[in-house]
Amino acid sequence: MAAEVTGASKRLQDQGDVTERLALIERVDLQPGSLTVRLDKAMLADRLGGSPEQINLAELKIEAPFQMRRRGVELKLHLGEPPAVIDRTLVQNIMKGRNWLAMVISGKTFSEIADVEGVSKRRVQDVVNLALLSPDVLDDIAAGEQPDGLTTDYLIKARFSAVWSEQREQFSTL
Repeated sequence: MAAEVTGASKRLQDQGDVTERLALIERVDLQPGSLTVRLDKAMLADRLGGSPEQINLAELKIEAPFQMRRRGVELKLHLGEPPAVIDRTLVQNIMKGRNWLAMVISGKTFSEIADVEGVSKRRVQDVVNLALLSPDVLDDIAAGEQPDGLTTDYLIKARFSAVWSEQREQFSTL
């Protein structure tokens, strides 16, 4: 029996072509947060050199949790717990916003900052607002644990509240 398992394992590992491996899949089901792959019993038996009756049906079903992460038009499926991804653009824009807010507080106008930075006055006004994010939201962003939809574009377009409790409520729906 052990020799049969070892031989079967070796034959499966030798399935080098992606097309051959995909042929082992009978069906894939996606449900919110869950991916289920069912292997084809007859195809698997053929590849292993055995009969379909020798294969345990319960073992042909593979279930895995997943998360969908959308960034613009790109959609990624992350099986299991995805690694935290820090939105570097958002972090950089928050830092710019904080710097520009400090400049405003020191007496510079939006137009003066825009001229120095080589951006539009509107861009300065939009990015300065990012300096008003609550500390807990900033912590989540720094750790890459913010909601998927919490991006620079969203924050600029959504015109979020400067009141931290309202921010938490607004961002929790993303």
